[in-house]
Amino acid sequence: MSAAAATDFGRLRPWRAEDAAHIRAAGWRNQTGAALQLEAPAEQWLLLADPEDERPLACLRLVARLGQAPLPRYSYHLGQIVHAAAELGLFRAQPTLLLGNDHTGESELADLACAPELDAAQQQTALLRLMRAALETMAAHPERYGRQLLVELAGPRDASGASPFWQGLGAHFFSGDPAAAEARLGEAWRSHLAALLPRQTLYLSFLSPEAQAVVGQVGDAGRAAAAAAASLGFADSSHVRIDDGGPVWGLRLR
Repeated sequence: MSAAAATDFGRLRPWRAEDAAHIRAAGWRNQTGAALQLEAPAEQWLLLADPEDERPLACLRLVARLGQAPLPRYSYHLGQIVHAAAELGLFRAQPTLLLGNDHTGESELADLACAPELDAAQQQTALLRLMRAALETMAAHPERYGRQLLVELAGPRDASGASPFWQGLGAHFFSGDPAAAEARLGEAWRSHLAALLPRQTLYLSFLSPEAQAVVGQVGDAGRAAAAAAASLGFADSSHVRIDDGGPVWGLRLR
């Protein structure tokens, strides 16, 4: 996609009170299919609108600092443990997951969403515009933001919206419907979920083959955001989301 195309699509404008009502009525959802956190302060939102009728086309929420009280942000760190015994000719590296709060104090692009009528190319263009605007906002007041800007990308889900990673791990510790829990609790959902998950290092090989296969993979709903983020230099941070195993990408700012 050319630089010209990325700057000609839509118009950046400030968030308006009526935008939340429009987005609710139009049924916008984030990458995981959850409703947007529209109660967040207006100054957090960046919006791209149709230049003719001013209706919203895409939005994202710029979170200045992650992991603040009272609800820390959790993710799994992807690491490895090597088991070796020279006398037995044994040397094996085991991928691992470790629950933690490694991104506390960093900044995040959250609630990336587009109008349902936009096609994949338009979604990528719109999100790229908004990500660039977020970086410009941060550059103007760097002291307000973290050293790294993060974006969480939703992991793979099947046609019914179920996540193989969730079925292989989270479902063993929370028997309810994760989509319903996220709808009820909003942004706090994963912090509450983390309280139920084990704090010990988990061997990835303990999970089902289906769950192992999707760790760190981007699902279909996250591909437009991933393409936009990759074009700006975002890269894998060796962390994944605790609900669906989608990757957490980061961009070093300073």
